[in-house]
Amino acid sequence: MNASVPDSRRFALALHRATTLVDRVADTYLRPAHGIGVSELGALATIDAIGPARQTTLADALDVTRSAVTQRLASLSARGLVEVVADPLDRRAHAVALTEAGRDLLAAAWSGLAGLDDGLEDGIDLAVLLEALERIAANAERHLQAAR
Repeated sequence: MNASVPDSRRFALALHRATTLVDRVADTYLRPAHGIGVSELGALATIDAIGPARQTTLADALDVTRSAVTQRLASLSARGLVEVVADPLDRRAHAVALTEAGRDLLAAAWSGLAGLDDGLEDGIDLAVLLEALERIAANAERHLQAAR
């Protein structure tokens, strides 16, 4: 990228480009090996992390619209990877939970991704990168909270 471009713009573009490319690399493994893409993996991982949750909670956690969550869950449900259950906090409401098949696929997908020798981490201090990414996310969340 041109060095005359302001650092803030270079940062935004570089982060977006890196995210897009990493997602594409993951998709090249996930789709043929497990029949899911990065967005479905994210949904499964989020449900696994927070437990059975309403679609609005999942949309907030994934930072996507409720309709985007509905689309992802439809394909995951059709494959038997998620199911609708009674909400543990309000039995009148419904939540989405992983099925055993969903947990198995998620574990296999994470294991497969971890085993790839794709070179993405070459020359990278992962601890430093993770700390920086967590700081960026916290800064962005703080900014969004202040804008409300």
